[in-house]
Amino acid sequence: MKRLFLFLLLPFALGACDNGDESRTEIWTIAPEKGVAGIAQGFGHVPAYIVRKDGNTAWETTAARIEGFAFERGIQTTLRVRIEPIANPPADAPDKRYTMEEQLSRTAAEMPVDPLTLSPECEVLVASERADAQIAAYWIRDLRYGEDAPWQAFPWEIEGFGFTPGYEYRLRIQPAAVFDESASADDEDAWQVKYRLKETLSDEEKASEGLPE
Repeated sequence: MKRLFLFLLLPFALGACDNGDESRTEIWTIAPEKGVAGIAQGFGHVPAYIVRKDGNTAWETTAARIEGFAFERGIQTTLRVRIEPIANPPADAPDKRYTMEEQLSRTAAEMPVDPLTLSPECEVLVASERADAQIAAYWIRDLRYGEDAPWQAFPWEIEGFGFTPGYEYRLRIQPAAVFDESASADDEDAWQVKYRLKETLSDEEKASEGLPE
């Protein structure tokens, strides 16, 4: 009878051990160059890993920081990654923690996919005056949120774009991760995002309305 009682309790005990443990592991292959991923709030992008997960054929970008992993340009790495939920994260913080459990392979490799094919093209409205001449910033409207989206400061130059004060522009731009060739291959801080003009959709001589003071 005692043995039967213990047998009946076993499933409950095992269930209690698993209860609340939502962590999991995945196999990630990290490409030897970086792409870009959008930030959580506002307009902007950050350098990001290009990954292929659990043997999928499709590559994607992720802004995840993988604890214990050191990225090196030109090296393709396959990892076992543990993914754990973070309880009650701040609104602008990640809701998951990523940790390298094991490095499975590490080889010099050519880039398997063009990073620009994974980079979004963004349509923006550029105001007729700069936000701050000292940092070459523009006022832009992120047109994903409509023609009446709020103006926000855009502190990056747009390569290939010739701004003339007094004109309002509608542009299609694309971010790209660019590596400082003077840095060492394992310097993750040597990556930065630059924006490039894809197309000027319109330009109109007018004073933009509703700009922040």
